[in-house]
Amino acid sequence: MSGPNLHNALLRPPIIQILRAQGFHSTRPSVLESLQDLTGRYIMILASSAAEHAANAHPQDPVPVLEDIYQALQDAGAIRPQLREWEEEWQGEEDMRGLDSFLGWITGPTHREIRRVAGFVPSEGDMVDRDAMEKEDYLTALKKKHSKTGEESRYAGTVLGKSAEEHPIIIEGGVPSIKEWGAQIRARTSDPMDSDTSGVSSAPSHLSDEEGVGA
Repeated sequence: MSGPNLHNALLRPPIIQILRAQGFHSTRPSVLESLQDLTGRYIMILASSAAEHAANAHPQDPVPVLEDIYQALQDAGAIRPQLREWEEEWQGEEDMRGLDSFLGWITGPTHREIRRVAGFVPSEGDMVDRDAMEKEDYLTALKKKHSKTGEESRYAGTVLGKSAEEHPIIIEGGVPSIKEWGAQIRARTSDPMDSDTSGVSSAPSHLSDEEGVGA
C-alpha cells in the first residue's frame, strides 16, 4: 500500500467516529473520501505552517514548540475571533477569545461525545474497569489484534512502528557496503588514467598537429 493510500486509510476510522458523534448514521463513500482528503490537506497545512514558524523563530533548533503550534492554528483559522497584534498593542491587552473558545471545545460536550464514540469515555451505565481506564487508540489495538505475539517488532521500520536500527547492507561481489562501493566509484572517476581513456580527444589521432589546429 502506497503512502497516500495508507494515510487515507488511517484517517477513515477517526472521521467515521466524528461523524457518528455528530449524529450521522450513514454516508456515501464519495462523501467520506472527500472528507478524508479535506482532513489530510488541513493537517498538512497545520504541519507545514508550524514547521515554517519554527524555522523562522529558532532556526538553530527548528523543532516546533507550543508557540509555533499556536501560530499555525491562527494561520489555519482554528482560533477565532482573534485581534491582530497591532490591535492588541493598541488596546493594551492580549485577545484570548479565540484560545478560550478552542480550549472550551476540547473540554466541552462535543469533544467528549467524540471520545465516547471512539471508546475513550465510558457511556452511561457501562461497567468501568479502573485498570483499563486509559484505553489504547484504535490503531494500537488493531496492530495487536493482527499480531500473533502481541509485539510491535513486525512493524519496526515502517510507518506503523518505531524506526528500525540501521544495518549495513552487504553487496555480493566483494564490496562490503554501499558506502565503500560509492567511494570506489568516486575514486575511479577522479583517476587521471581513467579520465584520459574515457574522455574525448580534441582531434583524431591520425591528424597532424597542423591539421588539428586548422580544424
